[in-house]
Amino acid sequence: MIKTITVTSTAIKNLVYDDTRQDLKVNFHSGRVYVYTPVSPEFFNKLNNSKSKGLFFNQHIRDNEALTCLKLIK
Repeated sequence: MIKTITVTSTAIKNLVYDDTRQDLKVNFHSGRVYVYTPVSPEFFNKLNNSKSKGLFFNQHIRDNEALTCLKLIK
């Protein structure tokens, strides 16, 4: 199932999570789009429940060597 979450963040516009593929697409207000994989449902829930999505992204996703990051060009 694919979930799209609009977030309140100065950097992140929305998150799109596919729990079947276990990938997370992060759409930024700047227009940049990144896909991270593998992202477990538990990890996504931690992100979704965090008070600051941008802070969580910076601390747990951006430089996480356990995740593969693909930059998409719009």
